Amino acid sequence: MIKTTNFSIALMIFCVASFASGGMGQTTAAEFFERAVNRQKDGDPKGAIEDYTKAISIDPEDTAAYLNRAAVRRSLGDLDGALKDISTALRLDPEMPSAYVNRGVIYKLKGNLDLAITDFTRAIGLAPESTSAYYNRGSARREKGDLTGAIADMTKVIELNPGHARALMNRGRAKLSLKDMEGAIKDLSSALALDPKLPDAYKARALAYLAINKPDLAADDERRANRLSQTP
Repeated sequence: MIKTTNFSIALMIFCVASFASGGMGQTTAAEFFERAVNRQKDGDPKGAIEDYTKAISIDPEDTAAYLNRAAVRRSLGDLDGALKDISTALRLDPEMPSAYVNRGVIYKLKGNLDLAITDFTRAIGLAPESTSAYYNRGSARREKGDLTGAIADMTKVIELNPGHARALMNRGRAKLSLKDMEGAIKDLSSALALDPKLPDAYKARALAYLAINKPDLAADDERRANRLSQTP
């Protein structure tokens, strides 16, 4: 899975070989695919894209090749190319929850929250215990201003994985926006107990402390947030 700002993204290398083959002496789709995976691992994204493209030209229904090429394209900042590849893979096989999560993350990065939420919801329909789908949908809902929906999704993530520090942090931030200072401080403190290197959690808790007239605690959290933000 890959990582964005606060989003958990499930991009992975599919080591599934294509079985289309050519004649004697010709490179098969499986061989191009294997070489592309190796190039991807070795830090040669352009070479990987070239070989995934060759594998696809031989076997146009190889969903793994499309998804891997999408991952490489996204790593290079080609969001439109990645989006096209994932959409093609989903047309070939519409039962892949991780692909919907990946496409939803790209939609979110492009600012289309409605399409992102739709894809995360589709992923949840296929995989009801997908923490990644709930987390990303909660993040998109919070960004869209649906704080109640965001809290519900982050709560589901925490039920599935009580050690998910970022879900606790984002639920706390949503509660802060709803003026639930006690609930916000509780969630943010729990998040920081799990991961004390979350500057956004300290910043949010500082705001909550200020709201309940605890300036000394707020100042302490601001200092911690600033130190973490300056750490390379």
